[in-house]
Amino acid sequence: MPTLDGKRAAVACIHIPNFMWQVESLRRPDQAGKPAIIVGETGANAGKGAQSVLDWSPDLGTKFTRGMPLSEALADARKDVTLLEPDIPLYRRTFGEVLTSLEARCPDVEPDTESAESYGLGRAYVGIWGLDRLYGDDAQVVRALSNAVNQFDARIGVGENKWLAYIAASASSSGRGLKITGEPGRFLAKLPVELLPIDFKLVTRLHGFGLHTMGDIAALPPGAMQAQFGNDGTLVSDLSNGIDHRPLVSRRTEETVSEYLEFPDATASMAMILPAIESLLFRAYTRPQLARRYAREAKLEASVLRRSPWTMRVAFKEPAGSRTKALFSIKSKLDDLALPGPIEDMRLTLSGLTGEAGMQESLWTEVRRDQKLQEAVSQLEARLGTTPPVYQVRELEPWSRIPERRHALVQLSP
Repeated sequence: MPTLDGKRAAVACIHIPNFMWQVESLRRPDQAGKPAIIVGETGANAGKGAQSVLDWSPDLGTKFTRGMPLSEALADARKDVTLLEPDIPLYRRTFGEVLTSLEARCPDVEPDTESAESYGLGRAYVGIWGLDRLYGDDAQVVRALSNAVNQFDARIGVGENKWLAYIAASASSSGRGLKITGEPGRFLAKLPVELLPIDFKLVTRLHGFGLHTMGDIAALPPGAMQAQFGNDGTLVSDLSNGIDHRPLVSRRTEETVSEYLEFPDATASMAMILPAIESLLFRAYTRPQLARRYAREAKLEASVLRRSPWTMRVAFKEPAGSRTKALFSIKSKLDDLALPGPIEDMRLTLSGLTGEAGMQESLWTEVRRDQKLQEAVSQLEARLGTTPPVYQVRELEPWSRIPERRHALVQLSP
C-alpha cells in the first residue's frame, strides 16, 4: 500500500456492513439469502412506539438509511421482505467478542459509539502506529486485522484519521483493504451524504438544500454550513473536506464473569426462574476470577418467546461476595417484576469486580450489634419496598411518675 502524503497512515477502520443482519444470519442460517429489515425504536423515538430501520439485508440495496421510518422503508422495499425484531444484547455481546479479538492483535482499539441508530455496532478504529515493527507494512497489518474478524464479511480501510479510514473501509471490497492517498477531497467529492455520521433527519435536510454529495458540501464556506446547521454543519463541512480532529481513544475493558443456561421449555414461572438464577450464581462464584472477590452489579439477559429480549440490571447496595447475598438482592427486585413473556434462556453477568475482602467492624460490641440490626432492617426494606414495622424502646422521662411517659416505641429506620 502507498503512503499518504509521504507519511505512514496512523488509523485503520474495521467496518462490518449490515452487522446486525450478519449476526442474525449466523444465528438463523435459514434467514440467510432472504430479504429482511431489522426494525426497532431509536433516538428520540425510543419509548414512543415509532419503528425505524436499524439494519437490512444487503440484497435490498443501499436505498435505506439507519433511522429511516419503517413506513418510508416499506414503501420502497420488496413485498416478500421479512421484518425482524432486534436482539441488541446478542449484537453487543458478539461485537464485544470482535473487539477482544482485535485487541489481541493491536492494543489501541476504539469502538465507534457515535451512531445512535446502529448502537455503535459493527465499526471500530485501530491505532496502527508502530505496528510495522511487528507485522511489517500496512498490507500485513490489514491481513492481521482481517484474520481477527474472519467470521464476518468485513471491510478494512486505512487513513491518516478516523474519518478517512472509515471512508476507505466503506469503499473497499470484501477481504481486501483500501487506503486513501493524495488529496482526500477528490475521493470524497462524489460520495453521498448518507455516509456522514449524522441522523436521518439531518440527511433529509441536506437533500432539501440540494446538498447530495460531500463535494456539494465542500464547495460551500464552513461559516455558511455552521450558520444553517449549527455544530452539525461544522462537523459535516470538516468531514467533507477530509478533516477530522477526533482522537482515537482506546476502550476501557471491564473484567466480568458470565454464565449461561437454556431452559428445556420456555417459562414465565418464578418457581423455575429463581432456581435457574441460583444455579448461575453458584457457577459464577465458583469461578477462579471471583475467588475472594466481590461483585458490584449483576445483569440478567433472556430471550423471550416471540418477543424482544429482556434485560435487567441489579446494582448491589454493598459488593456481594457470595451467591447468597447476590441472590437476595436479585430476588428483591424480581418480586414485583412482570416478565414480558415466557423466557427461553438466561445469561447472568457479574461486573464491577473488586478485591474488597470484607467490611471493617467496630471495636465496640454495642456498635457492632447496632450495625447488624441496621443491615437487617435495610434488607427488610429492600424486600418489602417500604419501611419495615420494626420498633425500639427508648427512654423519655425515666423519672416521671406516669409510666406512659417513661418509655416510648420509636420506629427503627435504616
